[in-house]
Amino acid sequence: MDQTVTLSDQVAQQLRARIAEGAWQPGMTLPPERRLAEELGVSRGSLRGGIAQLQAEGLVEARQGSGTRVRDDLSSAPVDWISWVLANDKLDAQEALLVIEQLVGLRRTVALHVLEQALDGLNAVELERFEILVDAQGDALEDPLRYQALEHDIERFFIRLAGNRVVPLLNESLRRCFRARPEIVDAFMGPLHEHHIGNQALLGALRMVLGSPGQRSEVMSAMTSAVKVFEAQGLARVRKELEV
Repeated sequence: MDQTVTLSDQVAQQLRARIAEGAWQPGMTLPPERRLAEELGVSRGSLRGGIAQLQAEGLVEARQGSGTRVRDDLSSAPVDWISWVLANDKLDAQEALLVIEQLVGLRRTVALHVLEQALDGLNAVELERFEILVDAQGDALEDPLRYQALEHDIERFFIRLAGNRVVPLLNESLRRCFRARPEIVDAFMGPLHEHHIGNQALLGALRMVLGSPGQRSEVMSAMTSAVKVFEAQGLARVRKELEV
């Protein structure tokens, strides 16, 4: 067992799972502390620590004299809540697809915003750095884990170039959501050699912007269209994976 994970962390994860799978519906009061601690096989102190985590995340609320209950509205929960929902193996395939489609749409909005900002900081040195990353990906086509790690490096490259201080936090939350279903990530990305062609096309687009700044708007429009096409193809593969 990972010793960095405390009993309270484990309790919190079990409680989240019950909410995610619908065992505890919004507005429902959790079982009494003593009974729940016995059921989970932990001390009341560890149980309280787990419940405190869920309170901080906006999933439950404590009411004087009436115990702890699941919040009526979970819209205040962190984005990571979606990762716990997706990780629930009882989640209906159609519902999983809907969540994934919405995550993909959010990711597209963030990615295009970052790309637009990154173009402001683009220069010959940065273009060369990006080219090195794309070439390294080309050498990792037979190593999916290495390829995906380099894809993460590419995301961080653009975020750094954009100088955006908010997006890194949101981007990491989105990554954790997708990591809850790695098979979905693989299906969405598709064959790595085809995915890599897309990054090579992006490299070509950046070269065009750097060489002809007046074409920036036209290039951004083309890249937006390309992203939407990639997403449509990726979601089609996801539907097949989920058998929806």
